[in-house]
Amino acid sequence: MALKIESGKFKNITIETVDDRRTRYTPATLRRALMSIFDFSGVNFLEFFAGSGIMSFETLSNGAKSSTMIDISSKAVHSILKNAKSLGVLDNIKVIKSDFRKSITKLSGEQFDYIFADPPFNNRYVQGFLKFIDSNKSLIRRGGYIIIEKHKSEKFDYIPKNIIREEVRDYGDIEILIFIKP
Repeated sequence: MALKIESGKFKNITIETVDDRRTRYTPATLRRALMSIFDFSGVNFLEFFAGSGIMSFETLSNGAKSSTMIDISSKAVHSILKNAKSLGVLDNIKVIKSDFRKSITKLSGEQFDYIFADPPFNNRYVQGFLKFIDSNKSLIRRGGYIIIEKHKSEKFDYIPKNIIREEVRDYGDIEILIFIKP
């Protein structure tokens, strides 16, 4: 399987996917929507549960300055590096092989304009991820966005104290939660 970058300077270039059937990808329609909602020009982007890195490569294609990608899978890390090399963006990325909860030690002192997370659906990762981001608020710049992709049936009851939910967008079975750091 291959994924096609949907917009920007790498539009229509295909990247390789992770050789693991458990990896789920952000749909093309959703990636196009996010590229039209947000301006990624010159930003520092952080992607959790990165898989093949498709969201990061979309943002780099649309002018992001850099992207840091985190995934626990060795196969995902291998795919990201291979894709970055084929796109010629190795100098614009950082890849961290880690569980998201342990990644903070590898991110200390860094700040991002956007944080994107696409955790495995319906495994209560949204709840844990919100707690993680809320307790590590220095990762996101003031006015920065946190975007979480989740299955619409996944429930969570945690209400963050340091970020504000700005919007929820519905894309069929997928919801996008958009938070901002005031």
